[in-house]
Amino acid sequence: MKNTNYLLTALTLGFLLMSCDSTRCDAGYTDVNVNGQDICMPDYVVGEIQNLNLGNEFYHQKYGVISFNNGNWITNKNMILTDSELND
Repeated sequence: MKNTNYLLTALTLGFLLMSCDSTRCDAGYTDVNVNGQDICMPDYVVGEIQNLNLGNEFYHQKYGVISFNNGNWITNKNMILTDSELND
């Protein structure tokens, strides 16, 4: 009985520690607030071809949320980004 209590206590603590993780998103994603909703958005990775199967919106460290539209990368302020700007 004593061992069962230790096991239950250890499992409970383990679940509590896992749920207290400060980062909601997996590696390669950034927590972004879009229209009042927090979502995990894939990061734009410089030098890699982006996986558009994940959607056409990515998070860029400098420009924030960017989207791929008609062959161009565009910021949320409708600014078209050049390759050199993206790779800064």
